[in-house]
Amino acid sequence: MAASSSRLATARGWIFTNWPVKLTALVLSGVLWAAVAAEEPTTQLVPVTLQVEPPPGRALRGATPPVQAVYVGPTRELIKLYSSPPTIRRVLPDTLSGNEYTLVLSPEDLVVRRNVNVRAQDVQPRAITVLLDDVARRVVPVVPRVRIVPDSSYAILGGIAVEPAFVTVIGPESAIHRLDSVHTVTVELTGVTDPVRRAVRLDTAGLGRVRFSPDEVEISAEVAFMAERVLMGVPVTIQADRPQGLTSDPPAVLVTVRGPSPRLARLTRDSVAVVAMLATAADRPETVRLQVVAPDGLSGVATPDTAVVVRRRG
Repeated sequence: MAASSSRLATARGWIFTNWPVKLTALVLSGVLWAAVAAEEPTTQLVPVTLQVEPPPGRALRGATPPVQAVYVGPTRELIKLYSSPPTIRRVLPDTLSGNEYTLVLSPEDLVVRRNVNVRAQDVQPRAITVLLDDVARRVVPVVPRVRIVPDSSYAILGGIAVEPAFVTVIGPESAIHRLDSVHTVTVELTGVTDPVRRAVRLDTAGLGRVRFSPDEVEISAEVAFMAERVLMGVPVTIQADRPQGLTSDPPAVLVTVRGPSPRLARLTRDSVAVVAMLATAADRPETVRLQVVAPDGLSGVATPDTAVVVRRRG
């Protein structure tokens, strides 16, 4: 009994003698062990953030399945992956028309922070299928919201053209069912002196997940300087039920033609016609307003603008 007490006293003495030094040594050995263990390579299964970007105008239906990655590296490096998980970002093709798409994943797709010293070994699962909402297509005409104001003495020839005149609307059936046409964004050009040709985007405001193919069109307009040319002695043609024997006074007039200057240079008296149209038999002299018939894109005014039509006697 005395021996047991002696041994207990000896053990207590050993423990409590210089105990601060001994406690410090114990803590340092634990820290050293933890540092060595942190440098030892190990393998861990780490959650992955999967980012899937659907085609424009479409949306994913439901959540994507969970993805994990197998990483090898020091424990202290692997711990960093939990605060900043690796990511995989995939963009689905714009031409996708079905409701399902299978993504094939590989370790090369993984992206981690640059200061994490680890190596990816595998991705689990290697393939996942994502679901997309239903999509419908419809071809509709394009209505330009374009205003072109030519400068003084200039004019637009033939209006504003749109190319292509029709586009394909892609999106949910409920969204595109009510679309009979699409519009361009609003464009206003003033003081124009040259031909116009420019790309204009289509207006998607308020259409939600609807998209267009193509999403822009080209608008064009011919703008030309408007000049005038005077043609002398253009004969008056009489149109009536019985034109035989009818004459006009004057028999010929002066015609001022207005239009693009290159076209005016090629005009002759035969290029235009001056018409006096009678609604009655013209048994008595009748004053008739003269109409100038000019080529497309040109306009003309007769001087004088009236003639007296009478039937010859005898």
